[in-house]
Amino acid sequence: MNRLLLLSLLLGFGTAKPFELTDGDRVLFVGNTFFERDLHYNHLETALTARWPGRNVTFRNLGWDGDTVWGDARAEFGSPADGFNSLAKHVADLKPSVIFVAYGMSESYAGPKGVDPFTQQLDKMLDMLSRTQARLILLSPIRHEDLGRPLPDPTEHNQNLRLYVDAIAKVAGRRSYEFVNLFDLSGSKEQPLTQNGIHLNDRGYRAATWAIERALGLPPLAGELEKPGPGTFTQTDATLPCGSRTLKIRGLAGGTYALKIDGVPVAKAAAPEWAKGVALTQGPDFDQLEKLRALIAEKNQHYFHYWRPQNDTYIFGFRRKEQGHLTAEFPKYPPILNEKDAEIATLRVPVSHTYVLELLR
Repeated sequence: MNRLLLLSLLLGFGTAKPFELTDGDRVLFVGNTFFERDLHYNHLETALTARWPGRNVTFRNLGWDGDTVWGDARAEFGSPADGFNSLAKHVADLKPSVIFVAYGMSESYAGPKGVDPFTQQLDKMLDMLSRTQARLILLSPIRHEDLGRPLPDPTEHNQNLRLYVDAIAKVAGRRSYEFVNLFDLSGSKEQPLTQNGIHLNDRGYRAATWAIERALGLPPLAGELEKPGPGTFTQTDATLPCGSRTLKIRGLAGGTYALKIDGVPVAKAAAPEWAKGVALTQGPDFDQLEKLRALIAEKNQHYFHYWRPQNDTYIFGFRRKEQGHLTAEFPKYPPILNEKDAEIATLRVPVSHTYVLELLR
C-alpha cells in the first residue's frame, strides 16, 4: 500500500463519508424553538431541496418551542416522560434516514450545574433516535446576541451557553456524529441576526443555513457562468440559486450593457465589470426558488396541523368527548402531504431561460 495513503488512513484523513442526501432519503428536524420557528422561514430545507433537484428527498419538522432533551414542552398536560415518549413515537412512525437535532438553548439557563444532567439526557435521546439507524447531525445553540438595553446583558448566559456547546460537541465526537457549531454565526455582515437575542430572524436563518452547509462540507449553490460577447443564449442551471450567481462576459466593446432573462431586466453594468463578473441576484431562477420556499412552507404548515393540531386536547386528549369526532378529518392529511411533496419535486428542478445582453444606446 502507498505509504501516504496508509498514513492518511491511520490519521483518519479522507475516511469520513461526505454529507449528501440520496434518492429516497427522509429527513427529520428534531429540536426546540430553533426548528419550530424555522417553519416561518424554511431556508435550510429549501437549500437542501434545491441542492439535489433530481433526488426524491422528503422533509418533516418535529420542532417544538421551548422543548428540552427531556421532552418538557411536548409533555403538555403530562410528564416530561410523556413528552419524550410522544417524540419517540413520532420519530419511529416517520422512519427517517437523516435526523438533524437541535437542543441546548433552554437547558443552558440551568447554568454550569445543568451540564452533566443535560449530557446524560442528550445521550438517552440519541440512543432513542439512533434506533432508526438514521444518520444524525447535532446542531449547537446559537450565541445570545447582544441587542443592547433594556434587553438583558447576555455575557453570563453566553458563558453558560459555551459550556453546552462544548458538551454537545463532545457527545457528537464520542458517537462519531456530525456536529455543527452555530454559536458563532457568520456569513452575514448585516445585523441583527435575532429578534430578541435568542430567536433568529430571517437573516439569522439564512446565516444558519450557510453555516450548516459549510460545516457539512457543502459548497455554496452560487455558480459562475462565462459566455463570449453580447447576444442571446439559453442556459439551464444545475440547481436553483441559493445565493447570487456570477455572469462573466469577455470581449465586449466599451459601453454599458443590460442583461435581460426571459425578457425581464436583471442587471446593467459597464464592459469592464462584465469581464470581471457581475453578481446576479434576481431573475426567473430566483423567483422559482422563492416559489419553492413558499410551497415548502405550505407543506410544513399542513404537516404541523396534522401531527400537532392546535386543539389536540379536545380531539385526542382528556376533552376528546367534545370534539373527538374531528379525528375523522386526519386521514385526509397524508394525501395532501404527498401531493405537496410531488409539487416540490417538480418545482425544485431548474428550467431553461433565455439570456439577452445588449449594448445600451
